[in-house]
Amino acid sequence: MARLAMLIDLTRCIGCDACTVACKQENGTPQDVFFARVLNVEQGAYPNVKRVYIPVLCNHCENPACLKACPNKAIFRRDDGIVLIDQDRCRGTGACVSACPYGNIILSDREDRWYLPDDRPYERDYVRPRLNAGVARKCTLCAHRVDEGLEPACVVACPTTARIFGDKDDPGSKISRYIAEQEAQTGRTPFQLVPEAGTDPANVYLATMAQQQSSTLGGAAEPLIAAQRMPEEPAAGLEPLGSGTGRRDDRQPAGVGLKALVAAGLLLLSLGGARAQTAPASAASVETPEEVWSSTACAGCHGANAHGGFGPPLAGTTLSYTKFLNLVRGGKGMMPATSPAELPDGELRTLYDHVHGMKLDPSLVPFSYKVAGLFSTHNVGIAFAFIGLLSVLLSLKVLAYWLHAAGWRELRPRIARMGWGRALGIAVKALIVDGLLVASLWKKSRFRWAMHGLLLYGFLALGLADILMSIFNPTRGSLPHSHPLKLLPNLGGVAVLIGIVYVRIRYKRDEYIDNGLTLGRDYLFLNLLTITILTGFLTQDLGALGAIQWVLPLYMLHLATVAVLLVSAPFTRFSHVFLVPVLVALTKITQAVAESGVDLGFCNEPSPGRHHKSERIAASVLQSIDPNTKAPFRLRYYP
Repeated sequence: MARLAMLIDLTRCIGCDACTVACKQENGTPQDVFFARVLNVEQGAYPNVKRVYIPVLCNHCENPACLKACPNKAIFRRDDGIVLIDQDRCRGTGACVSACPYGNIILSDREDRWYLPDDRPYERDYVRPRLNAGVARKCTLCAHRVDEGLEPACVVACPTTARIFGDKDDPGSKISRYIAEQEAQTGRTPFQLVPEAGTDPANVYLATMAQQQSSTLGGAAEPLIAAQRMPEEPAAGLEPLGSGTGRRDDRQPAGVGLKALVAAGLLLLSLGGARAQTAPASAASVETPEEVWSSTACAGCHGANAHGGFGPPLAGTTLSYTKFLNLVRGGKGMMPATSPAELPDGELRTLYDHVHGMKLDPSLVPFSYKVAGLFSTHNVGIAFAFIGLLSVLLSLKVLAYWLHAAGWRELRPRIARMGWGRALGIAVKALIVDGLLVASLWKKSRFRWAMHGLLLYGFLALGLADILMSIFNPTRGSLPHSHPLKLLPNLGGVAVLIGIVYVRIRYKRDEYIDNGLTLGRDYLFLNLLTITILTGFLTQDLGALGAIQWVLPLYMLHLATVAVLLVSAPFTRFSHVFLVPVLVALTKITQAVAESGVDLGFCNEPSPGRHHKSERIAASVLQSIDPNTKAPFRLRYYP
């Protein structure tokens, strides 16, 4: 499989910006939109100062952060490795802007300013149809030229041949031969920008061959020892969300996860049915207490000999008749309430006297009850407290990675200068408007916003219902379906199911839904959510219908699925619930910093708003050129 890439030899780059101009001419981008730029880096102070020119463009990563952050699947990766943004699918959310560790995605709220009038043929027929307003834009590696067998415009325009383009996976390609020649002749090996981001960029760089230590005192430039090779693997520490190769042959078929989980569920159901001790179908009048017991649903859960089944043993119970009556009539946990119409008081008294007079024999307590005992309300609460904590810790780790990708550490001093109060206001507004209300989708498609809302708000309703249930009904006693604590989760579950059906239909019909990287994880989340909702409804409704023998295996499957859903949430599409609003908020804050004028670097750079990431790129390159360098550096912009 091809992997198209560009190698940039920093020794050959003279900072002429021919590539920048060629890119603008080829793509017809508006003012303040630069897909290709050259960083002019000065390091040191007189008389020990040096200058490095660093051409920067989209790196078309193997594991692109922008693609994973996009909530609309508008960013996709082609088979040849080129990463593109579909201008028609993008809704201008802005999460990808912060997600890109290199600052190579541009999105502006301002109206585009063009160089030529609208009626010029070049603008009307070529530029405007390819660049929509209000959406994210970036370097395409001149995919339209590559598809015609041509090289990107910036490669053709470079007067010093500092840019080498080709297929890195082809040993005979121009780029592969150049890498091999330079390693043999100069000892230089290619390095990636900001390798700790873990995105595995396709584009690579070759360091300069001499440390420029010029001096007016007559000192000559000294030869540089072979450049230190950067590690090929991401630095130890935080790893990117769902990191992987991203190749299509790594992804599993979409239905494999669902089939496996359904098979596991059917196995549990069959085991549960085999072990269940059901009551006789006949409800005819009986004469003995044993026959009264075996004719009720109680025997199906607590065993034919009252020594337990899926429910606890009742033989030799120490409960008073009053407490026994209240439990039966009110229900508790998974045990539904039983009305006098279903079990008259006379029969209930007979059952109580029967089990109260029995002697408990521990050897008769079945294994099924010992398993069921692990799933008491108390034990489940403790288990899910740990699972929830683990999910939160994993989410924080993933969030830390994305904050690093967004350049939070470099941006923080500028935010302090602008004012934390202003930044907090921008963040809160973004979290509510763009996160909770999903305003960008509302502007793009009201119908899709409604379908998305069913999933989002239905899931929030389920979470709220669980919290309210823990407060007002901690024992999970049986409640009528009309009760608010039952009505809220049921309505939320129905909303989520409708949303799931819509998403599945969309995934099946949309030929662009496979973005080349995340489809397997997208289906994993969708399948887990589907099984969670269905088993929740089945556990509730089968218990109400008296099919007690099916309740525990379904309940076990439900809990297991919820646990997997929570633990895997930070690494599947579920993470967009918290990641997208945070990334959008960071994009808005960065735009505010650029507009505030607190740092001229943000104002003077091409396509304002990425100065902090440009500084990080410069630091990464200087470290690759000379790992021992500690001299300060600055970026020079010429507006």
